[in-house]
Amino acid sequence: MRSGRWISTVVLIFATIMILDAWVHAQTPVGRPPANPREGRQQPQTRPGEERTIEPLPSVSKFTDEDIDKLKQKYVDFLLSKQLPEGNWPPAKSPGANPDVWLTGPTAIAIYALIESGISAKDPRIVKALDWLIKNYETDYKTYSAGFRCNAWLAANKQTKKQYQKQLEQDVNLLVESGKHFGGGGRYDCYQEKTSPARPPGAKPEAGSAGDNSNSQYVLLGVWAGARGGMEISKEFWEICQKFWITRQMSDGGWNYGGKDDPIASYGAMSTAGLASLFVCLDATGGDKFIKCDIDNEYAPVKKGLDWFEKNFEKTLTAPWNSKDNSGFGYYLYGVERVGLASGYKYFGKSDWYKEGCKRLLAETREPGSISPEHEAIAVAYYSYQLLFISRGQRPVLLNKLQYDGAWNNRPRALANFCRWAENAYEHEVNWQIVTLKSEVGEWHDAPVVLITGSKAPKFSEDELAKLRTYVNQGGTLLSITECSGAPFGGGMRTIYKKLFPRYELKSISKEGPLYSSHYKLPGTPAISIISNGIRPLAIHIDSDLPLSWQTYAVATAKANFEAAANILTYVTDRELYNRGVKVWPDAATAVNKIKAARIRYAGNYDPEPLALERLSRLMAQTYKIQIDCVSETAASAPASQGATPPASIGPITGILTTQLTGDIRLAFLTGTGGFKLPDDEKEALKKWVDAGGLLIVDAAGGSKPLTDSAKELVAELWGADTLLSMPLASPIYQLKDLTIDKVKYRKTTRARIGGMTEPRLMAVLAGDRPKVILSAEDLTAGMVGYSSWGLDGYDAVSAFNIVRNIIIYAAMGKTAASPAVEPSSPSSAPAQNTSPPQPAPTTAPAGNAIDWQRAMELYRKEQKGEALTPDEKAYLERAKKAKAANPGGNDAAKPPPARE
Repeated sequence: MRSGRWISTVVLIFATIMILDAWVHAQTPVGRPPANPREGRQQPQTRPGEERTIEPLPSVSKFTDEDIDKLKQKYVDFLLSKQLPEGNWPPAKSPGANPDVWLTGPTAIAIYALIESGISAKDPRIVKALDWLIKNYETDYKTYSAGFRCNAWLAANKQTKKQYQKQLEQDVNLLVESGKHFGGGGRYDCYQEKTSPARPPGAKPEAGSAGDNSNSQYVLLGVWAGARGGMEISKEFWEICQKFWITRQMSDGGWNYGGKDDPIASYGAMSTAGLASLFVCLDATGGDKFIKCDIDNEYAPVKKGLDWFEKNFEKTLTAPWNSKDNSGFGYYLYGVERVGLASGYKYFGKSDWYKEGCKRLLAETREPGSISPEHEAIAVAYYSYQLLFISRGQRPVLLNKLQYDGAWNNRPRALANFCRWAENAYEHEVNWQIVTLKSEVGEWHDAPVVLITGSKAPKFSEDELAKLRTYVNQGGTLLSITECSGAPFGGGMRTIYKKLFPRYELKSISKEGPLYSSHYKLPGTPAISIISNGIRPLAIHIDSDLPLSWQTYAVATAKANFEAAANILTYVTDRELYNRGVKVWPDAATAVNKIKAARIRYAGNYDPEPLALERLSRLMAQTYKIQIDCVSETAASAPASQGATPPASIGPITGILTTQLTGDIRLAFLTGTGGFKLPDDEKEALKKWVDAGGLLIVDAAGGSKPLTDSAKELVAELWGADTLLSMPLASPIYQLKDLTIDKVKYRKTTRARIGGMTEPRLMAVLAGDRPKVILSAEDLTAGMVGYSSWGLDGYDAVSAFNIVRNIIIYAAMGKTAASPAVEPSSPSSAPAQNTSPPQPAPTTAPAGNAIDWQRAMELYRKEQKGEALTPDEKAYLERAKKAKAANPGGNDAAKPPPARE
């Protein structure tokens, strides 16, 4: 076995360290390594895998979601470009006179990585590769190959109704037999009682030492794929493997290649192997170890491994290429991703493991296509590993578990097991993670929900409460669940919720409500309480110990406890999940121009989303260099009759009365979730301000019909019952230069109500061709915050932003008031040479037979008022109506004004 160590497994899986070292570090030009990798280079005097003097791994400081998508596509394109006509990828070979060959390994890892990246298992290229693998997999008994074949079969099974289950079971059984033979470990060659066609009689590996940690982790990885694919794996096997990894753990908590007899100290690549393997064993054997609360539930071997990782992660991540710590980096990153996803930890040390790994991948300047043909198998493994890191690491995060000062982790594997189950419910692989109150709130937005659990009353400082409130106001939801029937926890959370949301109550929900039927039909249990702002849930509380069922994976006996959580997540997200790391809350930006705006305050829920205008302002400043300067009055000076509340309870915008609107305020937002009435003096002040040039934007938050009805009554009283008309697509607000809106996307609830309509449905009161009041019966407010939620009736986040953006830019250009116009900068996506501000599309009559829809709208209004039309005007309006009937979905040339609401 010692001689086999020269085929070092601390490099990429299907190659030797000498080949990889030559490929990555050869002094000859890229793509032309020396014919003999050892030629012209001083050979190491230590065993392969020990650190050599190599340039440090580079990094980049920042990246965008688009950067990751491009890098991911680059890896996908490379792998597909190296697929051979038969459907496979080149086999990997080790050097020497009689080289070992991993015939199917590169094909298996490429299939696995491509499916995980989003390529369908039914794609003809993948089908061809799988067909080749079926024909050849029984000729390759290598442990690495079998481990990745299992994961390729499983990934394909999820999309093909288990078409490859036979192959999966055969490979898993091969690895189980081999793992038992080698005491829970593995060697390069799998052990088989029966000889295979590729192995002549008498060539079976002998019993004895268990082998190396690198091969051993792929024994476990392959068998775990079988367990996730529905196979029953004996508890005996998991216990043997668990014992193997515990006995191989070094005194410092890490792992090396060969165990305690190996003179090399713990290092990164093998420590990820050991820690990820322990988590697999723990999930398979340890559910019943964590059924009590408020005790030390930390599993000692895992704790030691995590402590080692915590201390050494930054060093190992930034180690030189192909050092013993990162072993070619791709191999190591795949291990990091498995540890990160298994443990749930977002950070190791001070580093976000996913973010830092992506930074270093983006810094690599070598293009995949520069690899020379003789090293293509190495490159296939190398880039497959990196593609797996990106693809698996960026999966949507369903839940953040909050780490706080107290017994926050009574059920340490509960979320890991729930997410494993939820993958079937969502038909999408999902992750979970742990967040801490020490991190910035913006880092919590990987997930739409923060889970708080315990049995004793949690204690949060005012600063910590402020973070929880900010997370919710930025679109997140809190979910608290009592463990071990701990009444103090439930009572403590109720006290905390009163501090966080003094305007709203925690209320029990009806058993006929959507939370009991949003995905699964529940029998009315568990009892669920909710705090809502009238649009969405801000917080949800349950006093039943759901995490205990998750921890023990009691799907057979307590399935409703899994389904209840799935319903909650469906209700919160409306099944619209986003990838880890997607920037949900924008950074602050410097703006060139400002436009003064106000939120109208009235006796009612006038500001259900306190940070909607802040997020809108940040996005406008980032892209268009316009800042929305929101004016507000402090609650102390507001009359109690107006329902004022302390600023700390609802965010920075407390709103102002209509009597406080002044000429320098260009925009006023009036929103809410219910009906409203304004006092006579405020109605008079509002009308005066609007008629003088102000623009009032009325938005039914969440799609509130009562607010829409109240707004229509207000408009009818102040400006007349027939003044509120639907805005045609010819409206200058929709036709700003470079920012045309001719199509929008509605939310699911809205689409069910209005059908396939893709046009915006704003209504307006006009002064000439200038809108002075704009009413949206469909939600804009939730869209401005940027979240999805069950039952929301309105525009999706992108369309909501685009609509309000155009209104603001139109107002900023001086189209609403007599004060000097602001000149907004061009959008950042516009060509660099285009420095002129966006302008409305011309409203003069189009040439030829095209319809001037502004003129048609004016004629339509006259007709609706009963005013006489000249024969020419009647003919023009009839032509417009016929054009509309002939092309109801068209844009400029076929869009007469829609009928009034």
